[in-house]
Amino acid sequence: MIQMARKKKIEDEVKELDEFEELDALDELSVEEPTKGSNKKEIKSIEDLPGVGPATAEKLREAGYDSLEAIAVASPLELKELAGVSEGAALKIIQAAREAANIGTFMRADEYFQKRAVVGKITTGSKSLDKLLGGGIETQAVSEVFGEFGSGKCFAKDTTVYYENDDVAHVESIEEMYNKYATKNGEIPFDNGFAVPLEVVSVYTFNIKTRKVEKTKVSYIYKEKVSTLVKLKLSTGIELKVTQSHPVLVFKDGLKWIKASEVQIGDRVVGIGEVPPKSEVNLRFHQVESVEIFDYNDYVYDLVVPETHNFIAPNGLILHNTQLAHTLAVIVQKPPEEGGLNGSVVWIDTENTFRPERIKQIAESRGMDPDEVLKNIYVARAFNSNHQMLLVEKAEEIIKEKLPSEKPVKLLVVDSLTGHFRSEYVGRGTLAERQQKLAKHLADLHRLANLYDIAVFVTNQVQARPDAFFGDPTRPIGGHILAHSATVRVYLRKGKAGKRVARLIDSPHLPEGEAAFAITEKGVED
Repeated sequence: MIQMARKKKIEDEVKELDEFEELDALDELSVEEPTKGSNKKEIKSIEDLPGVGPATAEKLREAGYDSLEAIAVASPLELKELAGVSEGAALKIIQAAREAANIGTFMRADEYFQKRAVVGKITTGSKSLDKLLGGGIETQAVSEVFGEFGSGKCFAKDTTVYYENDDVAHVESIEEMYNKYATKNGEIPFDNGFAVPLEVVSVYTFNIKTRKVEKTKVSYIYKEKVSTLVKLKLSTGIELKVTQSHPVLVFKDGLKWIKASEVQIGDRVVGIGEVPPKSEVNLRFHQVESVEIFDYNDYVYDLVVPETHNFIAPNGLILHNTQLAHTLAVIVQKPPEEGGLNGSVVWIDTENTFRPERIKQIAESRGMDPDEVLKNIYVARAFNSNHQMLLVEKAEEIIKEKLPSEKPVKLLVVDSLTGHFRSEYVGRGTLAERQQKLAKHLADLHRLANLYDIAVFVTNQVQARPDAFFGDPTRPIGGHILAHSATVRVYLRKGKAGKRVARLIDSPHLPEGEAAFAITEKGVED
């Protein structure tokens, strides 16, 4: 009986194998090229691909695969699910698309050099930074910039702050707060000063557009020594003592962020009436009575808030801006002879850092029509990582649907790339899933860059390495997945005399180096 059962099992397995091979053969026949006796059919559209009929072509187009190039760079598993064919059939469709689109085949290096000649460059606004990047931000590439973009916007040690630790409220000076957590968490060198990592500290942040307040996390607290500060004496008896580049929220033809050194007597500084604020936010106005630059020669402090780049203190608001992306969004609209690409912009905003006011300021400073510049920027706010990945698909629709009379999309900004992935996937147990999603997201960005000849510019956050005793303790979020995927990687840090320093740390064709630049009304310049 046992022998008969074994014999029947073997026969069933052989029969199953025969059926599998027969099905596989049918799949191959369904996508087979015309017989050897006939002429090979020229492939000009999706319907011309072997095994793709009108129904399958419609499915592919609905899923966004509406060109031979898009199918050529797809994976067999994706096409298998979308087209409803076997993996073998999907592979043959992809191979045929690659041959027709001339993708995935070998070419001589001199031919590839000529192909690279059509790559566009967007000037950053700084000649030294352009030189570092080989002429500017490239199309057909993903350029990553990471660093604490707002570092240096600090305030005096006796400034009072409000924060919560495990929902316990604290009101104390920023110096007291720093010393407390330095003792608890340890202090590490960072830029020209020191930083203390924070884990369970929260502050309240303010959304200028909606005038709503929400609670958010602080990543670390920073300090450095400076020689001078600006003192703003307000009508309510408050004194703001901040660095000259520190943004102050004032009410002047609407709410505007102005550098402390540019605030004038009579300006009205905006603050929040109560801290912690209630659901209904009451704005409080403080008229500036005097502006004074004075010798300080001591430590200033700052809280780094990755999600929103601002927090509410009992005496005002502080903002951290991402400047380079705003500058590129303006310059890309200029003609090539002026460093642009005559293109428009798609901006995916994950941290509510896009500021149309800043775009208008940069455009006006560069002699451009600010209203026209804003019309050529398409902005969407991403509320989580899945939404962020979906917006890349939506971005492709905008790229493809541009009318001949409009500027084609030449720049895609993701600011920032890893914020949602970092906050949603916490702990080592979720690391694998996070990296898989991030890899898929980056692959989609690379596909858009190559298929449509656009520049993809992504900003990234950094985290401190407490185990780093020598060198720079910071490293970008994203690990090896992002490190190996980004075409160009640039690290921004604060330099001397108000300058910023960009260090090129990875590029396939450029040497490592550094360049200094400044941030002004025009955005980024030398």
